[in-house]
Amino acid sequence: MSITIPGALPLPPETDSAGLPVWRALQRIAASQDNWLPGWCQGRSALFWLGGNLTVALVYLALGWAVGRFFAAFGLFPAPIWLPAGLAATMAMLGGWRLVPGIFLGSFIVNAWVFAAAPQVAAAISIGNALGPLAGAMLTRWLRPASGLFTRFRGVVAFILGAVLLHAAITATIGTLSLLALGGLPAESAGSVWASWLLCDAGGTFYFAPSLALWLGVERTPESPGGGARRPHAALLDGGVWIGTAGLAALVFSFHLPPGLPSAQLVFLLAVPLSWIALRISLRAAYTLLTLICIIASAGTVAGLGPFQGAGVTNPMQSASMLVVLCAMNILTLLALVSERREAEWALAEVNRTLEYRVSERTEQLRRQAETDGLTEISNRRGFMLQAEAALHACQVEGLTFGLVTFDLDHFKTINDHAGHAGGDEVLRLVARNCLPVLRRGDLFGRLGGEEFAIALANMDRSATRAVAERLRQALRSVRPGFPLPSGAVTASFGIAAGRPGETLSQLLSRADDALYSAKRAGRDQVQEAA
Repeated sequence: MSITIPGALPLPPETDSAGLPVWRALQRIAASQDNWLPGWCQGRSALFWLGGNLTVALVYLALGWAVGRFFAAFGLFPAPIWLPAGLAATMAMLGGWRLVPGIFLGSFIVNAWVFAAAPQVAAAISIGNALGPLAGAMLTRWLRPASGLFTRFRGVVAFILGAVLLHAAITATIGTLSLLALGGLPAESAGSVWASWLLCDAGGTFYFAPSLALWLGVERTPESPGGGARRPHAALLDGGVWIGTAGLAALVFSFHLPPGLPSAQLVFLLAVPLSWIALRISLRAAYTLLTLICIIASAGTVAGLGPFQGAGVTNPMQSASMLVVLCAMNILTLLALVSERREAEWALAEVNRTLEYRVSERTEQLRRQAETDGLTEISNRRGFMLQAEAALHACQVEGLTFGLVTFDLDHFKTINDHAGHAGGDEVLRLVARNCLPVLRRGDLFGRLGGEEFAIALANMDRSATRAVAERLRQALRSVRPGFPLPSGAVTASFGIAAGRPGETLSQLLSRADDALYSAKRAGRDQVQEAA
């Protein structure tokens, strides 16, 4: 019986307690590598990864066979640029240790069949060809920024140090040592073989890995400044530049250039349209084009064609490699720096939006505080007057009725004298709380000062306004503070007034107050209407 943790290695039944911490550490490492996987590879079964390894082995074999046969036809063995190294680097970033068997198998078949190496030599070299990409991918992932490999200059450096240099250094070292120990390589040739091997694998990774990684979703493509929905004529222009650049490269490297044409250095102007495509379309489109240009340039140069075969060029393949490195570094660095700046601008804009929201929220909070009565939590005089003035104006514009109710608590001084100001405050809070259920959602309720309150009733005529005042008068009788009331119940005198055309709120309030004092003089605890 074995214990299995999702995404981890199974725990063998024979593992003793001394080996348990080591095995748990291996489980954590294996589980952590799930974070490497793109979304379409996560949660896959063992059958999926078996198929993936077979696919990797077949593609590695096909690339190795094609590259080896092509360069062998021109007397170059095994190859100045090894494209399977780019495939191996990408597969290591895609699946980590899960795809290492496929890389090893493809490399073994290529070395044993295409290059006719002895089985033990092919196996030893293939171990390096599998471990190098895996170590390079691990270093790249460790150094990469969280936002993505190609969205920061730091990510570009991580790709070069890990996927390109460390990968190539390990494969070159293990391969050279294998030839020394098993293949009969003379010791004096080891240095040159190691250097050639390093450049061969590093060049193949630079050629091939970024575009393949972007197409497979191993790394997200930085959004170009011109990305998103583009107008049809802009899309046609971008496509024309892409096809035109590829066609120009194919043309230049397909024949011997006449001596009178510009020097080979002018070929490096291909970096200009590549930069255009990277900024206008995407890094994926630009690096796919660069991969195509690299293949065209290498094939043409090896065949003795193109601008690097001129009389002034001492090392044609070195010049072709410099074209690759220059263009690759140019578009990777350019888009990484542009992406950094754009994301910094987005972050700054987000900070500004957050700051604006907080200022607006704080301003609204201060406005509410300035217009709210702290004791009863309804509008204070200032807040009520501002809102009621606006409501009255709107009703006058729309030709609607408008009613105003004011009331003043009866014998409130007696309550304060009997229960103190704390008791009076309690009564005021209960008055506001009991009145609110009587009112509609849009009615305006405010404390004008002391024990005087007012209610503005939009779209309500005189009789409806009086009915509201009566309900409020009854609601006050149910106020029950935590102490006995001197008069037995809370009562108030009410005054109501209906708005007149062209009347201001101050005039309307004055008439309602006059009616309120009439109710006071008439014996209190009643509703009086303004004339």
